[in-house]
Amino acid sequence: MLLMNHLKTMLLPFLLLLISGCESQRFDPDNICSIYKMNPDWEKEVVRAEQKWGIPQEVIMAVVRHESGFDGDVRAPRRHYLGFIPGERLSSAYGYAQALDMTWREYQEKTDSNDAERDDFADAVDFVGWYLNRTHRSLKIPREDAYNLYLAYHEGHRGFLSREYENHPRLMKVAKWVEETSNSYRSQLKKCRSRSSDSGKKKREKRFSLKINDGLPN
Repeated sequence: MLLMNHLKTMLLPFLLLLISGCESQRFDPDNICSIYKMNPDWEKEVVRAEQKWGIPQEVIMAVVRHESGFDGDVRAPRRHYLGFIPGERLSSAYGYAQALDMTWREYQEKTDSNDAERDDFADAVDFVGWYLNRTHRSLKIPREDAYNLYLAYHEGHRGFLSREYENHPRLMKVAKWVEETSNSYRSQLKKCRSRSSDSGKKKREKRFSLKINDGLPN
Protein backbone atom coordinates (compact mmCIF):
# COMPACT_ATOMS: atom_id res chain seq x y z
CA MET A 1 0.00 0.00 0.00
CA LEU A 2 2.82 2.40 0.90
CA LEU A 3 4.54 1.58 -2.36
CA MET A 4 1.36 2.28 -4.35
CA ASN A 5 0.85 5.59 -2.59
CA HIS A 6 4.45 6.52 -3.29
CA LEU A 7 4.08 5.68 -6.97
CA LYS A 8 0.91 7.73 -7.19
CA THR A 9 2.69 10.68 -5.59
CA MET A 10 5.51 10.41 -8.11
CA LEU A 11 3.27 9.95 -11.15
CA LEU A 12 0.74 12.68 -10.32
CA PRO A 13 2.96 15.66 -11.32
CA PHE A 14 3.92 13.89 -14.54
CA LEU A 15 0.28 13.22 -15.44
CA LEU A 16 -0.70 16.79 -14.67
CA LEU A 17 2.11 18.06 -16.87
CA LEU A 18 1.08 15.71 -19.67
CA ILE A 19 -2.53 16.81 -19.49
CA SER A 20 -1.66 20.50 -19.38
CA GLY A 21 0.69 19.99 -22.33
CA CYS A 22 -2.09 18.43 -24.38
CA GLU A 23 -4.50 21.20 -23.46
CA SER A 24 -1.95 23.86 -24.41
CA GLN A 25 -1.94 22.55 -27.97
CA ARG A 26 -5.66 23.08 -28.43
CA PHE A 27 -7.21 26.09 -30.12
CA ASP A 28 -10.68 27.22 -30.98
CA PRO A 29 -11.10 26.70 -34.76
CA ASP A 30 -13.83 29.32 -34.81
CA ASN A 31 -11.61 32.00 -33.29
CA ILE A 32 -8.75 33.21 -35.45
CA CYS A 33 -7.06 34.89 -32.48
CA SER A 34 -6.91 31.52 -30.72
CA ILE A 35 -5.58 29.85 -33.88
CA TYR A 36 -2.83 32.41 -34.37
CA LYS A 37 -1.89 32.41 -30.69
CA MET A 38 -1.23 28.68 -30.78
CA ASN A 39 0.26 28.71 -34.29
CA PRO A 40 2.18 31.96 -34.85
CA ASP A 41 3.86 30.52 -37.93
CA TRP A 42 0.47 29.98 -39.49
CA GLU A 43 -0.29 33.67 -39.17
CA LYS A 44 2.94 34.54 -40.98
CA GLU A 45 2.13 32.15 -43.82
CA VAL A 46 -1.46 33.34 -44.21
CA VAL A 47 -0.38 36.99 -44.25
CA ARG A 48 2.22 36.09 -46.87
CA ALA A 49 -0.47 34.43 -49.02
CA GLU A 50 -2.77 37.42 -48.50
CA GLN A 51 -0.13 39.87 -49.69
CA LYS A 52 0.88 37.66 -52.59
CA TRP A 53 -2.58 36.96 -53.98
CA GLY A 54 -4.75 39.76 -52.59
CA ILE A 55 -7.25 37.42 -50.94
CA PRO A 56 -8.14 38.48 -47.38
CA GLN A 57 -6.62 36.15 -44.81
CA GLU A 58 -10.00 35.68 -43.14
CA VAL A 59 -11.38 34.25 -46.40
CA ILE A 60 -8.39 31.92 -46.85
CA MET A 61 -8.66 30.69 -43.27
CA ALA A 62 -12.43 30.24 -43.51
CA VAL A 63 -11.97 27.99 -46.54
CA VAL A 64 -9.38 25.89 -44.72
CA ARG A 65 -11.59 25.78 -41.61
CA HIS A 66 -14.48 24.21 -43.50
CA GLU A 67 -12.49 22.08 -45.92
CA SER A 68 -10.28 20.26 -43.43
CA GLY A 69 -10.86 21.62 -39.93
CA PHE A 70 -7.14 22.53 -39.93
CA ASP A 71 -6.16 18.86 -40.23
CA GLY A 72 -3.44 18.34 -42.84
CA ASP A 73 -4.00 14.58 -43.09
CA VAL A 74 -7.67 14.64 -44.09
CA ARG A 75 -8.66 12.68 -47.19
CA ALA A 76 -11.97 12.37 -48.98
CA PRO A 77 -14.30 9.77 -47.46
CA ARG A 78 -14.64 6.32 -49.00
CA ARG A 79 -17.64 4.81 -50.68
CA HIS A 80 -19.20 1.94 -48.75
CA TYR A 81 -20.89 -1.03 -50.35
CA LEU A 82 -23.71 -2.84 -48.56
CA GLY A 83 -23.38 -0.16 -45.95
CA PHE A 84 -20.11 -1.38 -44.45
CA ILE A 85 -17.64 -2.60 -47.10
CA PRO A 86 -15.12 0.22 -47.76
CA GLY A 87 -14.42 1.05 -51.38
CA GLU A 88 -12.60 3.74 -53.32
CA ARG A 89 -12.46 7.33 -52.11
CA LEU A 90 -15.01 9.78 -53.45
CA SER A 91 -12.25 12.02 -54.81
CA SER A 92 -8.50 12.65 -54.64
CA ALA A 93 -9.01 15.60 -52.23
CA TYR A 94 -6.29 15.74 -49.59
CA GLY A 95 -4.66 18.04 -47.05
CA TYR A 96 -5.50 21.34 -45.40
CA ALA A 97 -7.07 22.74 -48.56
CA GLN A 98 -8.61 19.45 -49.77
CA ALA A 99 -7.05 20.07 -53.16
CA LEU A 100 -7.57 17.52 -55.93
CA ASP A 101 -4.60 15.82 -57.57
CA MET A 102 -5.13 17.52 -60.93
CA THR A 103 -5.69 21.00 -59.49
CA TRP A 104 -2.68 20.68 -57.21
CA ARG A 105 -0.44 19.69 -60.13
CA GLU A 106 -1.69 22.72 -62.05
CA TYR A 107 -0.87 24.94 -59.07
CA GLN A 108 2.63 23.48 -58.85
CA GLU A 109 3.19 24.08 -62.54
CA LYS A 110 1.75 27.61 -62.66
CA THR A 111 3.59 28.80 -59.56
CA ASP A 112 6.81 26.84 -60.07
CA SER A 113 6.23 25.07 -56.75
CA ASN A 114 7.08 21.47 -57.58
CA ASP A 115 8.04 20.72 -53.98
CA ALA A 116 4.76 21.99 -52.51
CA GLU A 117 2.87 19.49 -50.37
CA ARG A 118 -0.82 19.45 -49.55
CA ASP A 119 -0.19 18.50 -45.93
CA ASP A 120 2.08 21.53 -45.45
CA PHE A 121 0.10 24.48 -44.08
CA ALA A 122 2.16 27.16 -45.84
CA ASP A 123 1.76 25.46 -49.21
CA ALA A 124 -1.93 24.85 -48.64
CA VAL A 125 -2.83 28.46 -47.82
CA ASP A 126 -0.75 29.66 -50.76
CA PHE A 127 -2.75 27.29 -52.95
CA VAL A 128 -6.05 28.64 -51.61
CA GLY A 129 -4.90 32.21 -52.22
CA TRP A 130 -3.76 31.32 -55.74
CA TYR A 131 -7.00 29.56 -56.63
CA LEU A 132 -9.28 32.23 -55.20
CA ASN A 133 -7.30 34.99 -56.91
CA ARG A 134 -7.63 33.13 -60.20
CA THR A 135 -11.35 32.79 -59.52
CA HIS A 136 -11.59 36.52 -58.83
CA ARG A 137 -9.85 37.32 -62.10
CA SER A 138 -11.76 34.82 -64.23
CA LEU A 139 -15.26 35.07 -62.77
CA LYS A 140 -15.10 38.65 -61.45
CA ILE A 141 -16.14 37.54 -57.97
CA PRO A 142 -15.02 40.14 -55.40
CA ARG A 143 -12.05 39.06 -53.29
CA GLU A 144 -14.09 39.55 -50.11
CA ASP A 145 -17.09 37.50 -51.34
CA ALA A 146 -16.39 34.33 -49.35
CA TYR A 147 -19.76 32.77 -50.24
CA ASN A 148 -19.34 32.72 -54.02
CA LEU A 149 -15.58 32.22 -53.91
CA TYR A 150 -16.14 29.05 -51.92
CA LEU A 151 -18.80 27.76 -54.30
CA ALA A 152 -16.38 28.25 -57.21
CA TYR A 153 -13.59 26.66 -55.15
CA HIS A 154 -15.68 23.58 -54.45
CA GLU A 155 -17.39 23.23 -57.82
CA GLY A 156 -14.69 24.54 -60.13
CA HIS A 157 -15.24 27.43 -62.50
CA ARG A 158 -17.39 25.51 -64.97
CA GLY A 159 -19.51 24.06 -62.21
CA PHE A 160 -20.01 27.50 -60.72
CA LEU A 161 -21.04 29.04 -64.03
CA SER A 162 -23.53 26.22 -64.66
CA ARG A 163 -25.05 26.93 -61.22
CA GLU A 164 -25.18 23.21 -60.53
CA TYR A 165 -24.68 24.03 -56.85
CA GLU A 166 -28.30 25.19 -56.69
CA ASN A 167 -29.26 21.51 -56.75
CA HIS A 168 -27.17 20.87 -53.64
CA PRO A 169 -28.67 22.67 -50.62
CA ARG A 170 -26.06 21.14 -48.34
CA LEU A 171 -23.23 22.71 -50.34
CA MET A 172 -24.93 26.10 -50.32
CA LYS A 173 -25.31 25.80 -46.56
CA VAL A 174 -21.58 25.11 -46.18
CA ALA A 175 -20.83 28.13 -48.39
CA LYS A 176 -22.96 30.21 -46.03
CA TRP A 177 -20.96 28.86 -43.08
CA VAL A 178 -17.74 29.84 -44.85
CA GLU A 179 -19.10 33.36 -45.34
CA GLU A 180 -20.15 33.62 -41.69
CA THR A 181 -16.79 32.27 -40.52
CA SER A 182 -14.94 34.76 -42.70
CA ASN A 183 -17.01 37.62 -41.24
CA SER A 184 -16.36 36.38 -37.70
CA TYR A 185 -12.63 36.04 -38.35
CA ARG A 186 -12.51 39.59 -39.72
CA SER A 187 -14.18 40.97 -36.59
CA GLN A 188 -11.95 38.89 -34.34
CA LEU A 189 -8.81 40.12 -36.09
CA LYS A 190 -9.64 43.68 -35.11
CA LYS A 191 -9.82 42.65 -31.46
CA CYS A 192 -6.74 40.47 -31.24
CA ARG A 193 -4.67 43.07 -33.08
CA SER A 194 -5.90 46.04 -31.10
CA ARG A 195 -2.65 45.87 -29.13
CA SER A 196 -0.55 46.28 -32.26
CA SER A 197 1.41 49.45 -32.86
CA ASP A 198 -0.01 52.27 -34.97
CA SER A 199 2.68 51.71 -37.59
CA GLY A 200 1.69 48.07 -37.84
CA LYS A 201 -1.94 49.03 -38.32
CA LYS A 202 -1.08 51.46 -41.10
CA LYS A 203 0.97 48.82 -42.84
CA ARG A 204 -1.89 46.31 -42.73
CA GLU A 205 -4.38 48.85 -44.04
CA LYS A 206 -2.41 48.90 -47.29
CA ARG A 207 -2.61 45.16 -47.86
CA PHE A 208 -5.18 45.44 -50.68
CA SER A 209 -3.46 48.33 -52.42
CA LEU A 210 -0.59 46.05 -53.40
CA LYS A 211 -0.10 45.28 -57.05
CA ILE A 212 -1.00 41.61 -56.88
CA ASN A 213 1.45 39.30 -58.66
CA ASP A 214 2.78 42.20 -60.76
CA GLY A 215 -0.58 42.39 -62.51
CA LEU A 216 -0.10 39.05 -64.25
CA PRO A 217 -3.00 36.60 -64.71
CA ASN A 218 -2.80 33.19 -63.02
